[in-house]
Amino acid sequence: MLQKTKIAALLTTLLLAGCGSEATGIITPVLPYNPVDEGWKVLANYEYAYNTRDEELLSTTLDTQFLHHLLPEDWDDYNGDGTIDSTWNYEYEMYSAQILFSRCEVIEFLLDGESSSQWYGDPSGESINYLRAYQMKAYSSYPDSVLITTGDYSLICKPDTNDIWHLTHLINL
Repeated sequence: MLQKTKIAALLTTLLLAGCGSEATGIITPVLPYNPVDEGWKVLANYEYAYNTRDEELLSTTLDTQFLHHLLPEDWDDYNGDGTIDSTWNYEYEMYSAQILFSRCEVIEFLLDGESSSQWYGDPSGESINYLRAYQMKAYSSYPDSVLITTGDYSLICKPDTNDIWHLTHLINL
């Protein structure tokens, strides 16, 4: 009888081990998030868009009025109008991403941090400011040639009139 109990216990252990995370009830997220009904989902989709080099996902993650606020040392005349730009818009962000996505075989983009607060720049009080450290590794000839950039962002997200959230401002810190 003791032998049968040991065999039953062993089989139960093996069956549970074979079930992996399903036995614990942990469900891993399926990216990209849809619907994007919370600001943190925007960040996950933004990160995922770069990691998968998905232009369509990036285009829907960014608000059409998106502004990328640059550090002073990066100010330049990006649109060719003779005026130095401290920001660039949705179109230029997409153009830059298209170039990056086409020239790189692999992109490893990581946002790290937990901080979020209401953004002072939005009088409606709807925008959320997410402070995140970032690291991007862009491989043009994987794994031989890599460009690594790091820094800090303030990522501002806000819902549209349909309560779908978008990234409205990316501020380099």
